[in-house]
Amino acid sequence: MKACLKEPCNECPWRRKHPAGWLGGYAPEDFTTQVQFDGPPLPCHKTIPPGGEAKAMCAGALIFMRNSFKSAQHPDYGDALKTVERDVENVFQWPHEFLAHHKDREGWLKRVVEQRGQE
Repeated sequence: MKACLKEPCNECPWRRKHPAGWLGGYAPEDFTTQVQFDGPPLPCHKTIPPGGEAKAMCAGALIFMRNSFKSAQHPDYGDALKTVERDVENVFQWPHEFLAHHKDREGWLKRVVEQRGQE
């Protein structure tokens, strides 16, 4: 699996604008624990062919790591963190931000409705 993606995809759960709680059946803690405690790199779900293995690491997870000043100790990361830039505007910076966002579906929906009403 390579770190060929430079930006998170439009469906990346690490994006601040991602729908709250939409994590493919996983708990928000599954994501943050994987990154914080040096599990193998998270794959980009859009690069997984049916019945195959991911072709790229999740750029959103890599940017999140850069944003939160997290180094990668797992050997499968290689130089992946060097391929992305920090982006705290579009990608969460801290685990508590990610967790709070994905645990508050009602708050997220309310904010979306309010923003749409202002347009």
